[in-house]
Amino acid sequence: MKARHFSEASAPLAPESPSALPAPPAPTPSASGNTGKRKRSLYWLLASGAIALGVGIIWTVWFFWPPPLPEPPVVDSEESEVRRVIQEYHQKLLQQRRQASAWGDYGTILLAHLFDREAEECFAVASRLDPNDPRWCYARALIALKRRPQEAVDLLRQAVEASRNQPQYQLVCEMTLAEALLERGESEQAAELFRKYLSPPPGEPRARFGLALAAIALGHTEEAWSHLQAIREYPCCRKQAHTHLAALARMKGDLTAARQYESIASTADPDPPWPDPYLDHVVSLQVGRRGLQRRAGVLERDGRFFEAAQLYLKALQDQKTVDALLGAAVNLARLHQHSEALKLLQEARELDARDARVQYTYALVLYAHAEIVQSHNPGHPQLREWFQEAAPKRHAWRSS
Repeated sequence: MKARHFSEASAPLAPESPSALPAPPAPTPSASGNTGKRKRSLYWLLASGAIALGVGIIWTVWFFWPPPLPEPPVVDSEESEVRRVIQEYHQKLLQQRRQASAWGDYGTILLAHLFDREAEECFAVASRLDPNDPRWCYARALIALKRRPQEAVDLLRQAVEASRNQPQYQLVCEMTLAEALLERGESEQAAELFRKYLSPPPGEPRARFGLALAAIALGHTEEAWSHLQAIREYPCCRKQAHTHLAALARMKGDLTAARQYESIASTADPDPPWPDPYLDHVVSLQVGRRGLQRRAGVLERDGRFFEAAQLYLKALQDQKTVDALLGAAVNLARLHQHSEALKLLQEARELDARDARVQYTYALVLYAHAEIVQSHNPGHPQLREWFQEAAPKRHAWRSS
C-alpha cells in the first residue's frame, strides 16, 4: 500500500491535451481592416511620390535643357573673297553652336553681303540665346523695315529695352524707333522720343531733324522751320533739310527763299546715312565690290576724303572700273587735287563715254579747276577752252 502510494505520488503529471489549452484571441474585424488600409495608404503614398518625382525630373529637364537649335544656313557667292569670309564665320559658328555671339556674328556677315533672309534666321536664334544684347533685335528690325514694316516697331521696342544694358546702342535704337513711328503716322509718340535728345544744346542733329518732320506732319510749320534752320548744314540731312525748307518757304509765299533752298538742294550730294555703331560695323565687314563702295561711303560721310581716295586707288590696282575711277576722282577733287582727278575722269570717259555721272563730274571738276587757275593766272591760254567745254555739260545736267 505504501509503495503504491509512493509510486502514485512521485509519478510525473501527464501533460494536458491541446484541446484543453485556451485558444488565442481571434483578431477582430476592425483591427484587420485598419492594417490593410495602412498598407494601401503606404503603397499609394510611395506611388504618388514616385510619380511626383518623375514629373519633377521631366519638368526640370524640359525647363533647363536647352531647346534644339536649327542648322546654320549655308549661302554661296560669285565673288571668291565674299565666299571665303562667309565660310570662315560659318565654321566658327559650327564650333560654338550654343554661343549667341557666334550666331549674331554669322548673321552680321550675312547681312553685310545682302543675304537678309539667312541673316534673319541667325539673329532670331541669337536673340533667343541672349535677349539682353540689343544688336540682334535691332538687326532683325532693320531687316523687317524693308520686308515686313508692321513687325519692325515691336522689334525696335525690344532693342530699346535691351540697349539699357549697352548704352552705346541706345541712341540709334531710339532714333530708329522714333522714325518708324513717324512713318506709321504716330507723330506724337515719335516727337516724344526725339525730344529726349534735345539737351544739352544744340541737341542731337538726328533728333532735331526728326522733330522737324514730326512738326510738319502735325502742321506746326514754325517749329519745323526752326529745327530745319538749326541743322540745315549737317552732312547727314543737308539735302533733305533744304528740300523741306524750300517747301515751307513756298507755303509762306517767300518764293525768293524757296528758289535759293531749291538750288542748294538740287546741287547737293545725296545725304549719307546717320552714324550707327552697328551698321558701321556691318559696313566694315563688307568685302568685294560692295564692300569697297560702302567703306568709302562711311569715310566720305566722316570727311575722310584722302582715305576714301586711297581705297579707290587701291581697288584700281586690281581692276580698272568706272566706279573706282569715279570714286577716286571725286575724293581727289574734294582735296583740290583737280589735275589728278581729271586724269582719272578722262580714263573713265574712255571706258564708258555714255555714263552721265562721269560726264557731269568731269565738267564739274574741270570748271572748278579752271576757276582756281584763273584766280592765279588770268591769262592762262587754256582757260577759255576749259570753260567752254565744262559750262554746257553742267547746264545740261542741272536742267535734267
